[in-house]
Amino acid sequence: MKKMLLNRVNVLFLLLVAVLFLLPPRRAVDKPWAYLTVLILAEAIFLVQYSRKREKSTLDVATVAFLFLGVWDVTSRLNLTHPVLIPPPENVFNVFITQRELMITSVFSSLRLLLISVAAALVLSIFLGLFMGWIPRLRSAVLPIVHIIGPIPPLVYTPYVVAVMPSFRAASLFVIFFAVFMPTFQNMITRVTSVDHKIIQSAKVMNVSTPTMLFRIILPYCMPGIISGLSGTFRIALLCLSGAELLGASSGLGFFVKRASDYANYTQVLAGIVLMGIVVSVINIIISLVQKKTIKWRYT
Repeated sequence: MKKMLLNRVNVLFLLLVAVLFLLPPRRAVDKPWAYLTVLILAEAIFLVQYSRKREKSTLDVATVAFLFLGVWDVTSRLNLTHPVLIPPPENVFNVFITQRELMITSVFSSLRLLLISVAAALVLSIFLGLFMGWIPRLRSAVLPIVHIIGPIPPLVYTPYVVAVMPSFRAASLFVIFFAVFMPTFQNMITRVTSVDHKIIQSAKVMNVSTPTMLFRIILPYCMPGIISGLSGTFRIALLCLSGAELLGASSGLGFFVKRASDYANYTQVLAGIVLMGIVVSVINIIISLVQKKTIKWRYT
């Protein structure tokens, strides 16, 4: 069965390449080399992934992806779709060549803001959450306020923050910081209060100091939960960053898409969306590697 699925994926790949060179387009189509490179990379990634895990789900994902690309390319070449809103995949992926410098600049601009804000938010939320969770009086005073402010979606107040802050960079840093800080802060307080009482009592019997209790017993106990939630943390941060960049940025991934949309250049809009997907995927892969290295027992 798996061999049949593998053959099906390979056949679909060959059909996509055949369409690329044998089906004459009825509209203007860019050179196929960028799109062909994407197809070859996709086929190679799927084959490597399948050789490592031998899972049918990998072949199913490859089948769906290749079918989607095939329908997109064939309908575009036959001029069955809107020529402006749905450009051919060759044109979309060719943007990665023609606009590569701007795309690289946009990625680094967004990642710089993202990493600074997320790192600051994680450090401060973990540190404050540790103390708030440990000291009942502080917790009872602060937690009700956090429960009111925390559920407010960051995108709601993003336009106001962009207007009030002295620069877009400061506004973006604040929005991402707040979006990551609030849920992490709440979760940290919850994790501290849910530490097994037997562990706390054993530490007290050993007469450990408060700093030792907090930083060598409770914090290590809570860290696996924090690390396992990093994927969601970065997704929220990237969502807020993209929303902020759509409003007033002069660089970044959101700005790249917004600028192209303003000029009705939907080929570049789709290319920007694809680029965002690639960035998110790479971030998720890195986070997954970190998780497997730091909390191995959850992946064995």
